Amino acid sequence: MATRRPPNRKAQIRATAAELFLQHGYHNVSVTDVADELGITASALYHHYRNKQDLLLNAVLDSLDTVDALIRDADDLDAALRALAALVTGPRSVLAVWEREARNLETAQRAAIREREVAAVSRFVPLLRAERPELSEHTAHLVARAVLGALGSRRRHRISLPRRRHEQLMLDLGRLVAFAPLPTRPAPEAPTSVPAGPPPGVAGGGLRRGRREQLLTEAIRLFDERSYQSVTMTDIGEAAGIVASGVYRYFPSKTDLLVAAVNRGSEQLRAATETALAQTGDSREVLTRLLRAHIAISLEQTHLIGILANERDQLPDKERNTLRRLQSDYLNVWVQALGNVLPERETPELKVIVHAAHGMIYFTIRVSGTDPWPDLPQRLSDLGLAMLTGARNTSGTC
Repeated sequence: MATRRPPNRKAQIRATAAELFLQHGYHNVSVTDVADELGITASALYHHYRNKQDLLLNAVLDSLDTVDALIRDADDLDAALRALAALVTGPRSVLAVWEREARNLETAQRAAIREREVAAVSRFVPLLRAERPELSEHTAHLVARAVLGALGSRRRHRISLPRRRHEQLMLDLGRLVAFAPLPTRPAPEAPTSVPAGPPPGVAGGGLRRGRREQLLTEAIRLFDERSYQSVTMTDIGEAAGIVASGVYRYFPSKTDLLVAAVNRGSEQLRAATETALAQTGDSREVLTRLLRAHIAISLEQTHLIGILANERDQLPDKERNTLRRLQSDYLNVWVQALGNVLPERETPELKVIVHAAHGMIYFTIRVSGTDPWPDLPQRLSDLGLAMLTGARNTSGTC
């Protein structure tokens, strides 16, 4: 007797592909790998999807559709937050597929995803403004992005908490961001055009960077925007205005460029941490300085932060282990500072809260793009402090 095809086969394929992309990286997964995981042939998979790129596009769209549907079906803000908290603490890393893997899509496909991102955020805004009518449309969009960023931080760690406890914590963190007190400020005027950046190799004030610095700067940008494995030495050379053979005079391999980029990002985080801890103050002041330093680096070095977040697995073993230790040390500094403010919280919960703050900052900056937010550092600080200092554990809830 012939085996009957499951009615949800396409959804199974998308879900399996998404998990494999997240576990191993898009470029390390083949269509055959996805088929083998499902126990079907590659030809059977091609019956549903044209190629791996088509599969990735649909996996990302599926993640966006899932988030969009939860928001659309919610009767109010709290219902939306509950649904999203349940989603992110569930077995599937839905938001991670959207956030990390969409950069592997083609340019036109990324533009389509960008439109869907805006639509999902926009759907959240009316629910938010129904509870907070004092927020302008502009500010509500920013808060909506911050909420999604905080909740989506779940993909950035493997901290184990009991499911119900973890879900409640994420719900409480989402509420803290959604209802964060924000100083009343006039909405910034949108610029008529986005200022063009300096040409390759030119820094601020018209000063020309050294060739090695040009190459590293362009490599950092390209690795973050397209993913490390999608970028060639020729791409980097073209971006810096030289031929590919010229790149090898400064960096023997693409791996050397990635290692240099990661070392730079790690050093900047370490230096910012030392500066924040060198000043005196009470526990809340120390935490505030750490938060503001992290926001400043995230805004000034967005591509570096993206590489630290997404390209660790592409490093050689020695450098990957070194980066893992440095990131662990950085997290522990934050956990100690937050633990002094929230002494009733256990260490695993403190780690989840710190990751939520970092995820909120990262995601908000990334999806804000060229939106006019001249006061974004202060807004992010307001939202971050509300979440960090408000996450108290009283009667089982924040």
